Amino acid sequence: MSQVVLPEIYVERVVSEAVRELRHRVLWQHKESSEACVIDIDDAEHAIHLAAFTKNQFSWGIRLHGHPGTLVGACSLFDQHCMRVQVPWGPGDDLRLRVMGTLPEARGWGAGAALIARAVQEVQKQGRHALWCDARQVAYGFYERQGFAFLNDTYEIPDIGPHRTMALDLSSRPVSNL
Repeated sequence: MSQVVLPEIYVERVVSEAVRELRHRVLWQHKESSEACVIDIDDAEHAIHLAAFTKNQFSWGIRLHGHPGTLVGACSLFDQHCMRVQVPWGPGDDLRLRVMGTLPEARGWGAGAALIARAVQEVQKQGRHALWCDARQVAYGFYERQGFAFLNDTYEIPDIGPHRTMALDLSSRPVSNL
């Protein structure tokens, strides 16, 4: 039996425009174009946009100028305190993970886990203690495998579907050296 070799994944910070096509293809197909896949705070000083790349080129992937491989996943981090539910940490102790997705062709390659690992590094680098998100129902299992816990019951986001707020408590984890 032959062993499957997955492409190597690496994560880099990128500008907000770099993640719009992925947002459109994976998360917001209901929008008219990738140019419409913008969050009002995408260009805020505190915004961090992360992209997962392979060193390989794939015809179905997203190509970015200046990157030799293929963009296969992305997420954004924002300085937004979790107000949806009562949380055990205070304002300034958390970062919000938003618009995370992986191209369907690359799921199972580790891009999502690599994005979460880099997001955790960003949280710790800023001296914060939690990473939280509004998770889509289809991604609950993924977030649970990454150590996230549910904070509330299911609620509906129009045009997108069922979600739950989830968080990763980093207060007891060692700080990574970047």
